[in-house]
Amino acid sequence: MYITDTKKTKREKTKGGNSIWWLLSEEIAVPNFELRYFEIKKDMHTSCASHPWEHEIFVVKGIGLLKGKDLDGRTFERKLKPQDAVYIAPNETHQFFNYGREAFGFVCVIPKGCER
Repeated sequence: MYITDTKKTKREKTKGGNSIWWLLSEEIAVPNFELRYFEIKKDMHTSCASHPWEHEIFVVKGIGLLKGKDLDGRTFERKLKPQDAVYIAPNETHQFFNYGREAFGFVCVIPKGCER
């Protein structure tokens, strides 16, 4: 067993200036999935991305906006709030925006080794 929290985990900066904490990652020998926590500051966003792996997202705080394009080519835009859970399919284009006054924070699960 391994237990940590964001206060004891090293914060990293993304290329776009957002914060990410790798809470459970391959560095501690997780066998299948990695757990990350993101915070997007007010008036900021993530880069627009598409990956060959799925994402599972759980919103913890703040108000966000998810924009993207589904696998059928339809664009979507969805407001997100705490307690919302989101599944992003492999190769689905997605981008998160902070839509509120405080930091927009969410937990993100990806398959082990995809982004390091």
